[in-house]
Amino acid sequence: MKTFLKENLIGILLALLLGLLFLLWGRMIVREMRLNTYAHDLTTKEARLNCLSSYGWTCDPGSEERRTALVPDPLDAVYQKYNRLQTPCGFNLERYRGKHIECYTYRITNFPYEIHDPVFANLLIYEDNLIGGDIMSTAIDGFMLPLDRKFLP
Repeated sequence: MKTFLKENLIGILLALLLGLLFLLWGRMIVREMRLNTYAHDLTTKEARLNCLSSYGWTCDPGSEERRTALVPDPLDAVYQKYNRLQTPCGFNLERYRGKHIECYTYRITNFPYEIHDPVFANLLIYEDNLIGGDIMSTAIDGFMLPLDRKFLP
C-alpha cells in the first residue's frame, strides 16, 4: 500500500485538486443559475419585484417609475464611476454603450439602516434582461450602493 501511494502520489493529489475545483465550479454555477433566474424576462412588474427580492429588497409596487436612458458611447466620467459600482454584482455597462435602456425605480421598504429620506432601487434593463442597478438615496448627503445587499457597508 505504501509503495502504491508513493508511486501514485502526484496522480492522487491531482485527482483531489480536480475534484475540489469541480466542486467549487459547480457551486458557482448553481449560485449563478439561482440569481439569473430572476434577471431575465423582466417584462412585468411582478418579475421586476421578484428580481429585487432575489437581491434581498422589498419594494412598494405602487412606487414604480419608468424612464428610458441612453448609455453614452464612449462611457463618460459619470458612467465610468457608475460602472465601477456595478462590477461587484457582476454587471458591466461597457457592452451597452450607445444602447437605449429602460430604468425602473422602486421605493425600498426594508432598508436596514434608519434613514429619514426615502431609499430607492433602480433596475437597468436591456431587452428584458437585468444589466445593472443600484440602491440610492436622493437626499443632499445621499448615497448610492450596489444592488446586491451583501455589499452593504
